[in-house]
Amino acid sequence: MATATNDYLGEARRRIARLEVQAQRGTADAKSRMQRYIDTLRLDEESARASAHERAAAVDESLEQLENELELAEHRVAAEFAATWEQFTAAIDAELHRWDAYLGRMQTKAAAKTGAAREQAEAAVAKLRRRRISIGKSLADLGTTPGDAWDDAKARVLAQLDALKSKADTAWRD
Repeated sequence: MATATNDYLGEARRRIARLEVQAQRGTADAKSRMQRYIDTLRLDEESARASAHERAAAVDESLEQLENELELAEHRVAAEFAATWEQFTAAIDAELHRWDAYLGRMQTKAAAKTGAAREQAEAAVAKLRRRRISIGKSLADLGTTPGDAWDDAKARVLAQLDALKSKADTAWRD
């Protein structure tokens, strides 16, 4: 939760507590009337706090997704502009490592779901993992690709990664 929001909610809680102390000085009727206000204020404060936590979680998830996309893109640029086979394979290995971390987080999120939604999410993660593993094997099978085959091998691996990205994007939008 953002510091300003947390500060405001803390201040609101203190103000409610002060009102409650002040209300205790009144007559029984005044205390009763004020208690209704205070009860409503406490419910509103709790609701605002819960809403802030939900939004903070959504913001955190969006930032996590952005960070993942940035890292994937950085590795992709390194792979696209690699001057040697070694630079290319290092960039692809880094991208595949990022995919492993991302799929691990998606697996954790899938496990938190229930019923059919969980089964569907876990199946999507499993399918993406198989694609990711296949890309790693393809890269390993290429070994040190010489000369003219370099451009073709590079294009094949990049196309496989593009397909993985496209499938991942589709899986999480559904």
